[in-house]
Amino acid sequence: MIPMQINSDVLKKIEFLVGSEEYLLSSDKTPCRRVFDDNVVSFLDKVAHVLLSDSKNRSYSDVIAWAFWIRKASILSEKKRYESKLDSKLGRGVAFHIAPSNVPVNFAVSLVSSLLAGNISVVRVSSKDFIQVKIICEALSLVLKQDAFKELSPYIIIVRYERDKEISSVLSSIADLRIVWGGNATVSEFRQFPLKPRTVEMTFPDRHSFAIINADAYLKEDPKRIAELFYIDTFFTDQNACSSPRAVIWCGHNVDKGRTAFWGNLERLVEEKYDMEPILAVDKLNSFCELTLSEESSGFVVKKEGTDNRIVRVVVNSLPEDLMSYKMGGGYFLEYITDNLEDVVPLCSKECQTVSYLGVDPEKIKALVLGHGLYGVDRIVPLGHTMDLEFYWDGYDMIDSMSRNIDVLRVSARI
Repeated sequence: MIPMQINSDVLKKIEFLVGSEEYLLSSDKTPCRRVFDDNVVSFLDKVAHVLLSDSKNRSYSDVIAWAFWIRKASILSEKKRYESKLDSKLGRGVAFHIAPSNVPVNFAVSLVSSLLAGNISVVRVSSKDFIQVKIICEALSLVLKQDAFKELSPYIIIVRYERDKEISSVLSSIADLRIVWGGNATVSEFRQFPLKPRTVEMTFPDRHSFAIINADAYLKEDPKRIAELFYIDTFFTDQNACSSPRAVIWCGHNVDKGRTAFWGNLERLVEEKYDMEPILAVDKLNSFCELTLSEESSGFVVKKEGTDNRIVRVVVNSLPEDLMSYKMGGGYFLEYITDNLEDVVPLCSKECQTVSYLGVDPEKIKALVLGHGLYGVDRIVPLGHTMDLEFYWDGYDMIDSMSRNIDVLRVSARI
């Protein structure tokens, strides 16, 4: 496939938040960089300093978390995992990122992985006017103006445009790497735009996640701290993140006591901190009704619990394979009690991304996945850490997948 021309009509419809038309037009001529390039690491550290030193940014915990993640100490710690490969790795070229519309800082997470992998990044952010996007883009632009980092300007091109097939097709045609976030519909939409034969595509479609909590272990913990951790996992993003638990699996001897304490503490925190959109109350009721009326349910729904509509808990007595197709966000949880970890196997389909745990040996969860050869479960993390920023996501090693290896074969003179 021959890359399409980026003409003036296309450029007129693109808003450049970072970078310029000039950099976009010459992007396929910009050389790749080495993985964990020293100047890229220094640049990210400087951006982190700018964001962390501005007190106004403290209101946006996702921006602060991203800034801590890109500090030099954090990046160099991650770099150690690749020490044996660094002399042989180089970026793939132009990386076209399509960011989701429900997680404001995701675009910046994708960008960092791509920069550290040595690529030129063209990032399309959501048309939603997130303040977090503005804050991060302003910090990036400010640091790029410094003499030490001007050479990195062609490597960061952040754009916004309304859904436009012509623009998406053109940007796809110049890509050596396409990264599509945003769910099944977005992945299907971009699959219609052809790529060059050697272009690598990474997709992040709709996924679901669930939590496993041992009630006995929970009752030994600080209930307020656990409520805060679970709040971060779920209500912080209205459960819109694929890593947010949509179901809670209970085990242990004191399940009733543990559940009562857990949900009670969470309800008090949610009442204090969470501002629920009215439409969510209707959506949660609709989801519950659809589940109870579905032919597939076969009586597995036991009851709906909760003191108000901020938290809706649908207790089920089995875990059929299609259960998570009835998931909902904004404080809607499927709930199941078991004394056998094997019961969760039907939830671990291809669509399952993250299992969070409290009081359960994560190695046992891993052994379950490996032993059954399950298609799902890419992450097993402690409760409260589903939103942690990582270079592993959806089963991808982001740095490895976004870069390429330069192989040198040495043949002995004696054949």
